[in-house]
Amino acid sequence: MHVPIPYDILRLIWWALLGVLRIGFAVMDGFDLGVGMLLPFVGRSDTERRVAINTIAPVWEGNQVWLVLGGGAIFAAWPFVYAVSFSGLYTAMFIVLCSLILRPGGFTFRSKIDDPRWRTTCDWALFIAGFVPALVFGVAMGNLLLGLPFKLDDSLRMTWQGGFFDLLTPFPLLCGLTSVAMLVMHGGVYLALKTDDPVAGRAARYAGWAAAALVVLFTICGIWLATGISGQVITAGAGHNAASNPLAKQVTLQAGAWLANYRIHRWLLLAPALGYLGALL
Repeated sequence: MHVPIPYDILRLIWWALLGVLRIGFAVMDGFDLGVGMLLPFVGRSDTERRVAINTIAPVWEGNQVWLVLGGGAIFAAWPFVYAVSFSGLYTAMFIVLCSLILRPGGFTFRSKIDDPRWRTTCDWALFIAGFVPALVFGVAMGNLLLGLPFKLDDSLRMTWQGGFFDLLTPFPLLCGLTSVAMLVMHGGVYLALKTDDPVAGRAARYAGWAAAALVVLFTICGIWLATGISGQVITAGAGHNAASNPLAKQVTLQAGAWLANYRIHRWLLLAPALGYLGALL
């Protein structure tokens, strides 16, 4: 006899799956984006740039699948969230999509024309394909912490009340730069491990600079989040077995609420501590 999975367990499973997919994209495709951003700088000649490209050419397509699967998981489990985010953030996601489209063109057609100007153009296309998604994803995370400007009517129809440039406020842009620094560090470490000098030496140097920038920017983000941004706290309607209906919940804003779990569960501080340690090492 088939026994259905309880709703609260099923929801937990989907949240875990989505978390794994997002982490997988950051880890597996993060060094691809980082290598793309470093490509014009670690390679001083066409041969050196070809060496850098060859480190990610066999894997970048597979790594990008993590992003596609993450979008599919949101659509499958939370179609309402998918509809709100993809329609409200349409312009930002379109920019990311256009930048990612540059990757297959840059990888595939770079060697088709034996012209230094053409190959330099492809190299900068790969730089854009790494920089823009890294920046936009960080900006999106910053806006999620601030709160997105949309409202719902009684039929759960969404009305977006902001514009694209409303998303580019100081805190989200700071989060975007933090994301860029993190992925440059990731790509630099990857190149330092996968190549030989002089590419490896340059990559290690850029990775060190990016790590220092990451530590500074991440610290500023944390202080800003703790002291200058109010977090959202659900005060009613958040039953574990209740349906995921946002209209049934009541939310208030409280100063420092985004970091409340670190005060309640001290062991969670291990995560940022390991992040700091990794960047410093």
